[in-house]
Order: sequence, then C-alpha cells, then structure tokens
Amino acid sequence: MGLFAATIFSSCATTRQYDFSLKNTLSIFLLNNGKEPYFCIPVQYMGDYQIEKFEFNNGNILIGDYEILLKRDEINIFVYLNEASDLDGTSDSEFNLVYLEENGKISISKMGEPLAIKHEPNDKLNHYYIFIEKYLTDAEYKKIINEYEKGNVDSKLSIWYDMSINNEEQNGNGMLDDFELYDGPAVDPTWFPPNLNFFKVRYLGK
Repeated sequence: MGLFAATIFSSCATTRQYDFSLKNTLSIFLLNNGKEPYFCIPVQYMGDYQIEKFEFNNGNILIGDYEILLKRDEINIFVYLNEASDLDGTSDSEFNLVYLEENGKISISKMGEPLAIKHEPNDKLNHYYIFIEKYLTDAEYKKIINEYEKGNVDSKLSIWYDMSINNEEQNGNGMLDDFELYDGPAVDPTWFPPNLNFFKVRYLGK
C-alpha cells in the first residue's frame, strides 16, 4: 500500500501545473470555477433599441494549431439586460436574466417582452450582456497544454450569430479576435473599462 501511494505521489509531482489566461484580448477569457476550466466570451450591445432574439450559429477557438469548435449544443448562453445604463456602461441598476440556453436547451426566453420606452436624449440606455460559455473536457484541456508546451500560443476566436433588433432581422453578425495563451495571471481587472463591471462581478467576484 505504501509503495502504491508513493508511486501515485511521484507521478503527480512530475506533472507540471499551469495557470492559463489569455493575453491581449478582452473578447474572451479562460476561467476556472474550481472544478473545471471554461472559456467565457462576453458580447455587449448598448442603445435605445430592444434585442428580441439572439441565436448562436457557430464559431471556433483556435489555440495554436488546436481548433475547438463552438457548437450550439455544447455551449451555454446567458443574456442579461439593464434598462438604465449610462453611455460608458456604468449603472446603479441591476442586470436581469432575460434568456438562458444550456447545451442547446432554452429554459428562459423573455427578450421579446415590452421594455420601458425611451423618449429623451438623456434617457438611460438598454445594456445587453451576452455571455457565451464553453466548458472544457479533460481531453480538450490536455490538447491546450500540448500546444503551449510546443510554443504554439498565438490564438484566434470567431463567433457567428443572428439577431432581431426592433423587429428587424439582422443576420450574419459575428466577432473575430486574436489573442495569446499565457501561463500566468490575466490582465488586472482594476484596469478593465467600466462596461466590464458586470463581467467582473459575475465571473471574477470583484
């Protein structure tokens, strides 16, 4: 029993532990909830309009040469709305969850419900926060480690989705970004712009 335990301990001790984060981007974050790592992609819209629909189509995360496909039935989508935001994204009001889709299954869908009408130029704005989460399997995370150990740290993100804004279909929306896989702490959240305050509270507890 003692030899078996010593063998396990020796094996664990030789496995390098990484504390990955992503550099040169505020479009995607690599986080860990204490149990498993996951990517979080925050998408924001702000204005005097209403988004009635958000429908994810596809996307990918390329870490070095390793491609992680973003499939609708393998991601979580949260849409939050604050109807009283300032132009820079700050607000004293709360964000309310208006849409929730987990692994392709919709459990909350309230984006089309009527909102307060904004009449004056200085009225507060509607601030939408869309969080797209992709949890990683052990096999996926090991492949990310392999890319890092080979020096393949240059990475890319792409996502594509359809929307409906003020009853008008706006299809073919997307986001592209480049970033770098990094073993170490991410950007200090104190330097984030004000419009990332809700992200900090929800995902970083700050």
